[in-house]
Amino acid sequence: MFLHIVLTLLIVGGVAATILYAIQFQRETERAHQEMLRITNTFKPAMAHALWQYDKYQIKLLVEGLHSDQGVSYVKASDTENYSATAGTRPYHTEVTDIPVYYQDVMVGTLSVSKYSGGPWLLALQQSLPYITSIFILLAVLAAALMLVIHRSITYRITHLAQAVQTRIDDEVLSPVDIRPSDANDEIDQLMQSFRTLNERLIDEIHHNTEVSRKLSTVNAQLEDRVEERTRHLSSTIERLNQTVEKLNTTQTQLIEAEKLSALGSMIAGIGHEIETPLGLCLTMESCLRNDVEAVREHCDEHINNQEWQHVIESLNLLRDNLRRASALMTSFKSVTAGQINDDNDWINLRTVIDDLLRSLSPMLKQHPYNIKVECPDELRIQASPTALNQILTNLITNSLKHGFFERDEGNISIIAAEDTGRLIMHYSDDGIGLNREASRKIFEPMFTTRRGEGGTGLGMHLVYNIVKQKMKGEISIEPSDTGVCFRIEMPLSKAQRRDRGRQAIY
Repeated sequence: MFLHIVLTLLIVGGVAATILYAIQFQRETERAHQEMLRITNTFKPAMAHALWQYDKYQIKLLVEGLHSDQGVSYVKASDTENYSATAGTRPYHTEVTDIPVYYQDVMVGTLSVSKYSGGPWLLALQQSLPYITSIFILLAVLAAALMLVIHRSITYRITHLAQAVQTRIDDEVLSPVDIRPSDANDEIDQLMQSFRTLNERLIDEIHHNTEVSRKLSTVNAQLEDRVEERTRHLSSTIERLNQTVEKLNTTQTQLIEAEKLSALGSMIAGIGHEIETPLGLCLTMESCLRNDVEAVREHCDEHINNQEWQHVIESLNLLRDNLRRASALMTSFKSVTAGQINDDNDWINLRTVIDDLLRSLSPMLKQHPYNIKVECPDELRIQASPTALNQILTNLITNSLKHGFFERDEGNISIIAAEDTGRLIMHYSDDGIGLNREASRKIFEPMFTTRRGEGGTGLGMHLVYNIVKQKMKGEISIEPSDTGVCFRIEMPLSKAQRRDRGRQAIY
């Protein structure tokens, strides 16, 4: 407010000072013009006579006399014949007045006169400066008086009200502002009364909202406690249900596997009982028949047709080969039951078992340039049956050679074994043709093979599955691979861990 008042008064004073100076400047300019006319009228007749007489001395005296006049800075007198007399220096930024000189109505020359530069405005400033000073002093007194009145009647009261409000804000005090209006009952008093009323209403509203918030907080806390309690109860129930479902699924899987093994054992027992005796008898009869045929050939060699005899020999050979094949198939059937493996009390070195197995398979591996890479720590030991590990790896390697590298002369096999928190983690992979979706889903089922009629029985991977799951209490699965196939085998290292795992599965 003070700045606005001062600025307004300065503008008003500036306008008044400008008008006063302009009036004074106009007066000084008019006075200077009249002085110029007086000078020229005084010296003009004498200068005309001197120019007419061509009196150079008189002309020079008149020019110097005119130049000595107060306010004249430059004088030049010239005739019509290019004669001139000069006094002073011709100014560059000041107007020069040229006055024609006549003698008896005949122009005899020109008189040029220039006043000092800045003469009128400086004189105008000198004349108006006391009035301008008086105006600004008056305006300053007026501004002070206005500010004093405004401060006492408006600013002080508003500032006092603002300080009272700010004090309550800083101290966080919820009480009405204790400022009473004056007896004048002016606009400021009305503003203070309205503000006090608004303040009281706001305080009441704050108290009401605080009470409501407190009640809501209490209700929310109670609801949160109830929700938390019910959430804990639900979480506990869900966890128990999940554990129950997991146990049921595990039990179901184990029961299914046990049922499969029981059915398979019953089937093998029945097949063994029904087939082994006649199969053994057929093998005996084939041997006896071969001996009889050889005896007949020795006694009746001259009466035997060689071509017919050759047919008989081929038939006997074919009968022997198929009987031996059936016997080998019965051996495979018997080997499906993982319960036959019992020598699992000793701790064995896994790397040694793998190296011994690869040496035993070297005749089969030498037929093709297959590369088998083994990564296994030398100190890794497991309490298991070497026969079980040999059957697992033998069936995996045989599957890679017969199926993965079918009609291929080269291939790579990788066996990686490591220990992780008391468990053996083994990755077996090859870069063969791999498995399709159906084969990946059915590979561990008994009697499933992709080489039916070409020597495949479909019992190898089922035997591996039974050994890993039932005997070793581990897990075997197929992992995604860009090329070939990759098996992940996980099993406990010690027999005690396998026993505990079996008990957990039961209970």
